[in-house]
Amino acid sequence: MRADIRELVRKLLSSKKAMTAAAALGIMGMLMILFSGGDKNENTVQTQDVPESASWSDYSTQTEERLETILSAIDGVGRVKVMVTVSSTEEYVYAEAEKLGADREERDYVTVKGSGGEEALVRKINVPVITGVVAVCDGGNSDKVREDVYRAVTAALGIPSNCVYVTAME
Repeated sequence: MRADIRELVRKLLSSKKAMTAAAALGIMGMLMILFSGGDKNENTVQTQDVPESASWSDYSTQTEERLETILSAIDGVGRVKVMVTVSSTEEYVYAEAEKLGADREERDYVTVKGSGGEEALVRKINVPVITGVVAVCDGGNSDKVREDVYRAVTAALGIPSNCVYVTAME
């Protein structure tokens, strides 16, 4: 079997047409690699202007206002003031493009063309984590009202009841 392969290779190498074809294929392969643009990061997307997202303090304030609206609608609550505490700020997660080379791995951010030039593409925004709520209301002396407020807050925010404090307003 080895002898057959050696004989075939010897015949191909002795043929001038085969040598010319092999050289042409080799040159074409190198040109394809050269012009493929493997090192260029052209992951761009045309986008429209999107308004800035709310900051973490705006998120906290909006949550407080929404809770005050819903809690004041509960029978017996009356006037209500709410304070929401958060443990973190907004977290931006950016889209990445991976390039795998023969001996290395490279990560680049995907960029988009916006009105102010190129910007990194935001894949998702993690909102702040709510860690506690204090609700002060007119009906806070009543056990039933306090229980209703606990249930409403825990259901609305998905936090445990030990992170909620309800008391009466002066």
